[in-house]
Amino acid sequence: MYWGWLAVFALVGAQMSWVLRPFIGSPRAEFAWFRPREGSFFEGVATALRQLLGG
Repeated sequence: MYWGWLAVFALVGAQMSWVLRPFIGSPRAEFAWFRPREGSFFEGVATALRQLLGG
């Protein structure tokens, strides 16, 4: 049960960090209250894996 809770907690934390990314952002980017979201954490991981594997 502990490992299941830990996995769910990690996945929810990863998605929340992806959602909050526009607010934290890069120091060099111009200030904006809202920026467009670019998918989800899981889409980002899938895209990175496809690029890494040459797809």
